[in-house]
Order: sequence, then structure tokens, then C-alpha cells
Amino acid sequence: MDFIRQTDVIRWEDGNYEIIKENSVDDEYTYLFIDYLPPRKFSTYPKDLKDFAVGYCLGEGLIKDYSDINSIELDGTNVLVSTKLSHDPEEDLEQEGIVQERKGNCEHACVCRLLEYQGVNSDNAGGIRSELKTIEPNTSDLKIDATQIIKDIQHLTDEAKIWQKTAGVHVAQLKYEDKIIIREDVSRHVAVDKVIGAAAKEGYDFSKCYISYSGRMPADMLIKVIRVGIPIIISNAAPASSGIDVANAGNITMVGFVRDNRFTVYTSPERINLENR
Repeated sequence: MDFIRQTDVIRWEDGNYEIIKENSVDDEYTYLFIDYLPPRKFSTYPKDLKDFAVGYCLGEGLIKDYSDINSIELDGTNVLVSTKLSHDPEEDLEQEGIVQERKGNCEHACVCRLLEYQGVNSDNAGGIRSELKTIEPNTSDLKIDATQIIKDIQHLTDEAKIWQKTAGVHVAQLKYEDKIIIREDVSRHVAVDKVIGAAAKEGYDFSKCYISYSGRMPADMLIKVIRVGIPIIISNAAPASSGIDVANAGNITMVGFVRDNRFTVYTSPERINLENR
């Protein structure tokens, strides 16, 4: 089922106008319930929500891998996730600095158990950029050809079916060897969560995967891929300076502005075979 709505609109062009039917994406609120944590609210394109839940939990450091999930249930657009780690609300309070961590005489209010799983919380969960020093650089030896980057973005565009109908979603693509996963969503974060979650369910080795997607590349997006161990991220859009800083800290190869037959490599260029024509 495609969540697409048709609306009668007026199109004006060169002094003339006409009434036509225009497609728009039917976005809905999704609430993500994880163990005993307060629910998270997202605006989503309500498909592949189980993939989203898995990818979100991985990207936020709430689980180490897919095996940490006991169950995922859908109740309409609400997603109920049970993990082996049974997170509780105090973790969220600790992230916000409300609860002081007393173990080990730690002086920082924002230290919480989530840091055990990879170190840094992404911005869309109240993350802390000051903890970037805890990131271990990605050591993946994955390498891709320059021409493949152009092909990947073209494939992304060709397969973005909802985007083609509405121009109202982002699209993300994860590639692992000869396997490709594509997901779309109104949020670029959720689209990336969906491909990460789908890949985790298939047991893909993230150190041999890379992501192409539509949308900017700020710190919170880079932290997401760092957490799961993906070494390369590619976009047709621009990075933010915060994203470049995080990519450098995590030794992530960041490629942006993929347009026509060109692109820009911002960090860790050794993973790109630039001589390939």
C-alpha cells in the first residue's frame, strides 16, 4: 500500500493556469515505545516501521545488535519494542543532566548506561557532542570506485518510487556486496534508520556496507553510522561542519554534492578509488 493522497491544485505556468490533481505523501505520526522509556514521536511515511525501529535502536546505541531485540509489535503506526536490556526512564533523565551519575565518582551529569554501547548520543535524542572523544575510529578497509558513487546515486533516484510520485520524501540506499536495500521516508533520519534496520535483520556486516541517501549530513547523521560501524556515507547534498568534524573523529568517508558526473570527498578519501574512470 502506498500512502499517497491526491489533491486538486492550481498550477500556474507562464501566465496560464489549470486545475490538476497532485500527489502528496500521506505522512503520519509514529510513536516508538522502547522498553520502559518514554515514547519517541516521529513524523514518518508509515511503511517499514519495524525496520525503522531496529535501525533507530542501533543508531541511538540502545542495542548492540539485532539479537538484543526480544520483540517488535505494530499497533497502527505505533511501534512497541522490547529489548533484552530493558531500558528505564532514568536513562533519559540522565541524558538530560537531571539525574547525577554517582557510580565511580563521576562528576558529569549526562553520563548514562547508553555510553556503554558506543559512546555518543546523537542530537535527535538529546546527544552530547562533547563526548566525541569517546568514538573509536572506523578501521574498515572497504573501498569503492569513484564511478560507482555516480551509479549509486542514479540508482537511488531511479528506485525512489514514492519520491517520483510525490517529491515529498527522502530516500536511503544501503549496499552490501551485491545486495541493495532501499527505503523512503519523509525524514532523512528515519529513511537511514530503515535501511540500517533492514540490513541488521539480514545479518549484514556493517563494516562492508555503505549508505547513499538524499539530504544534508550533519553530526547526528554521522553519529548514527559511526555507532553501527558503517565506513562510508554518500549524499547528493551538502555536509554541515559538525558532520565533517564527526566524520573526521570517526574516520568515516564522507562524500557529498554528488551531481551529474562529479562529487566532493570531505574526509577519509583512501576508501575511494579516485583513479577509476
